[in-house]
Amino acid sequence: MKKVMGKLLSAMLILTLVFTSASVAFADSSETGAGEMKAEATAVKTDEASSGADLSQDLEKQAKAATVKGAAETKAVGTLSFTTVTTGNEKTKDVTFGYTNADMISSSKAGIAQRIYLPAKGSFIMSVANSSQSTDYINYGLYRDAQLSSQVGSLGVSKGTTTSWTIKVPAAGYYYLGVYSSAYSGESVSVVGNMVARYVRGTDRTIYNKKQIAVGYKDAQTNHFKFKAVRNGYLKVQGSEAYDKITLCNSKKKAISTAVYTGYNPTFGVKKGKTYYIRVAASYNSDGIYALKVTNSTVLDKSGKKKTRATLLKRNRTKKGTIVASENRTDWYKFRLTKKKKVRITVKGATNNRIKIAVYRGNKRIGSVGSFSYLNKGVKMTSIGKWTKGTYHIKIYRGSKNSSGWYSVNWK
Repeated sequence: MKKVMGKLLSAMLILTLVFTSASVAFADSSETGAGEMKAEATAVKTDEASSGADLSQDLEKQAKAATVKGAAETKAVGTLSFTTVTTGNEKTKDVTFGYTNADMISSSKAGIAQRIYLPAKGSFIMSVANSSQSTDYINYGLYRDAQLSSQVGSLGVSKGTTTSWTIKVPAAGYYYLGVYSSAYSGESVSVVGNMVARYVRGTDRTIYNKKQIAVGYKDAQTNHFKFKAVRNGYLKVQGSEAYDKITLCNSKKKAISTAVYTGYNPTFGVKKGKTYYIRVAASYNSDGIYALKVTNSTVLDKSGKKKTRATLLKRNRTKKGTIVASENRTDWYKFRLTKKKKVRITVKGATNNRIKIAVYRGNKRIGSVGSFSYLNKGVKMTSIGKWTKGTYHIKIYRGSKNSSGWYSVNWK
């Protein structure tokens, strides 16, 4: 049997999931961010691997040991395995394997077939390196039979190279994780390789506050993730795929918001104890995975619910409020001018759609209606000239029946 003692190329699959936010330049009265659909600084990596150099050295040692053992025992070495990914931050297992033409799995194939169970539909993400000292091409993938003839998905890798592939897992069940080379009568085969494999579940599930999940898919799919609000306030959704669409649904999965791209970090007003569903409509993704995280934060709402019960807003003091999803509610504040004065009202916050602001003196609205949307962070409304002394009211309300979110308001 031919010994393979050459250097093994490392094959570590690293999936980097980046949370994104976005803000698009608005009119001068709006407060905006720095650019559109941009990535935030913090990246959520799906691996905590050692450096590439360290990994190469470790895998080279493993490969040499495995090859020597294989030569001595004339049998395949290495058990193929995979990492189940639930959050996207799991450390990936790497597997070194070796086989020769003594390891026949069918009349024309030498290799390894490992029976595995996958509990649900999702994605299976693989990366395989073939040593430059191998004699043959490696076929690898997920199969339905021990002879590796009925493939779910597969790819190949030439000696001295590395390739990666994402396989769609159609349903729960038993499969075969396999590597093989063609081995016809009398042909000499001696192969050493390294594999990194991940399984990511793609089904609906319950999600929890500030707990990231990983979702496996390849083709376009829609999921509903159940969430029970733990605080009165707002729910912010973050995801790794900026162009997936997020919709907030009620406990019966009926939409109570418009769909917003994940990249804008859509934010909804929610009520403690209520059950919601986060609908994620994901498009085709060759990476086979996205990360999702929801954050439920408290807002101490001190607004008045009627104009006659408006909350007093003192100069340079800030109040916060929530526009709760599916609730037709208006928030009211009032402030007093003791003399003629130029006034600037600042409203900041976050929403899935649009939040509007209007100012009244008595029953008469002053100026135009201001607003901010998921595209920007707020709005400033400045009086034209000085307003006379007296009492003024600020009305804050949803821009449409599908709008919700939170805000802060102050004046000076």
